[in-house]
Amino acid sequence: MARNRKVAWQVLAPGCAAVIAAGWMWLALRSPNDASKPAAEGLVRVGMPAAAASASPVPAPAAMANLPALPDTVIAHVRRDYPLLTEVDFRCDAGGCAVTATIPPPTDDAFLKQRQEMLLGGLARTVVADGYTMLGPVQMDEVAFNVFHIRASVTRARGQGR
Repeated sequence: MARNRKVAWQVLAPGCAAVIAAGWMWLALRSPNDASKPAAEGLVRVGMPAAAASASPVPAPAAMANLPALPDTVIAHVRRDYPLLTEVDFRCDAGGCAVTATIPPPTDDAFLKQRQEMLLGGLARTVVADGYTMLGPVQMDEVAFNVFHIRASVTRARGQGR
């Protein structure tokens, strides 16, 4: 029996040495780029049709053009379009947002024409271009003889801004 063990070791020892040498050779000859390759890239989902996978909804980023203008921008545009107005303001409170201003007494026919154009839709076009919608007609209160305070209620529009 002792002889059989000796023969077994004589056969197994060179076989084990060959396996160990092959392992060392594989480690030594392996290129360094093989280790840096990722195992897999992307996501694989089994059981889902390819058409459904490619049509997954991706939320669109909010476009800057759809955001309403800041209050200071609205005030500047109203002043630019209607220099006849004084005390132009844009405020939001519990009752909503509004553009307010004062119309001084008319000075000539051009002033009256511009005031009429503003009240009949011009102011609405200005605030729409800034991303707001007027909620109704311009409200006017006479605060002194031929001096009017106006208020145009507005809300954010779903359209485009400037």
